[in-house]
Amino acid sequence: MVCRKTRLLHPLRRLAWLALAGPAALIAPAQDTAGAPPALRADLRAAKPLFNPDSPIRVRFTLTNTTADTVTVPLDQPVASDAITLPAQLVFGSGDTRLLSVTYENDPPKEIPAPTLPPAKTNATTSLRLGPHGLIGIELDLRKYYQHVRYAGTYRLEWRPLGGTLGTAATEFRVEPRKDAVLVTDLPGKITFTLDYDGAPLNVENFVELVRDGFYGGLTFHRVIPGFLIQGGCPSGDGKGLRKDGKTVGGEFRSDVPVEAGTLLMARKPSDPNSASCQFFVALGRLPDLDGQYTVIGHARDTDSLRALQQLAEVPTDRKDRPLSPLLIRSINLVDAESLRTRELEAQP
Repeated sequence: MVCRKTRLLHPLRRLAWLALAGPAALIAPAQDTAGAPPALRADLRAAKPLFNPDSPIRVRFTLTNTTADTVTVPLDQPVASDAITLPAQLVFGSGDTRLLSVTYENDPPKEIPAPTLPPAKTNATTSLRLGPHGLIGIELDLRKYYQHVRYAGTYRLEWRPLGGTLGTAATEFRVEPRKDAVLVTDLPGKITFTLDYDGAPLNVENFVELVRDGFYGGLTFHRVIPGFLIQGGCPSGDGKGLRKDGKTVGGEFRSDVPVEAGTLLMARKPSDPNSASCQFFVALGRLPDLDGQYTVIGHARDTDSLRALQQLAEVPTDRKDRPLSPLLIRSINLVDAESLRTRELEAQP
């Protein structure tokens, strides 16, 4: 028989959990159309799946030469010959020709007008040459060209470069105020987590999606190890369950973010760094061996949350670290991070 203290000397041997998540990115390459130049491929990608209304909404446009030959791309208006980014006219169009449209929720798509281009310089060129397997692109803040994209909701952006001869490239993203996650169990107190949108955008988006769908309500914490961690969110309750759709999310590891008491992380298969799904765990102390090994998606926000977390760590468990009585997750709810902090500041003397 191995005592609890001895087992805790080797915590990394205990990380045999799964946890999976959503797609690594929302991206749709341009579909082929009849008569389209076979040499070029257009790609459109949102820099993140989830944006804060007050932050830049950055979108990347790319044209790629898929052949071993040089390809010439004609331009409606001349640009400086020393330009090294994708010309704006290939993104937006020019004059009455509009190449970019945006769809908000279930509304009809709206075309984005082409911005006014500066006068051409004396060294301007009317074509763009892409070398063998070369690519050219540009990343833009969509707010500068379509101000309504600041409204909370889901957006779909479509791009039809070269008048649509390359088909349509598309990407989807969501805009919403940043949220905190509030975890409620059968024990007194609530645990509020500040989510790390900037450090782990894909994994946070996956976690927020599951919370919004009510996925975690009624699930349990199936592993509790005092001084080490508590783990939950498994739909089968045995540490082997995944999201219903089986999606997984790539790892977003950061060695500069220490794993300490109250740190919220996504679980994964020990053999696959890109297997995060629905299971998560919360550190109960400083765990330097885990730094940079698992994706950190948030942190316990205050001392009340840490106190409630400690109560969970003290529940009786069996030799396999399973609680003797089911430790239920009653709910995880999302609250606006900004408004919650404002109310607390106002309540202070």
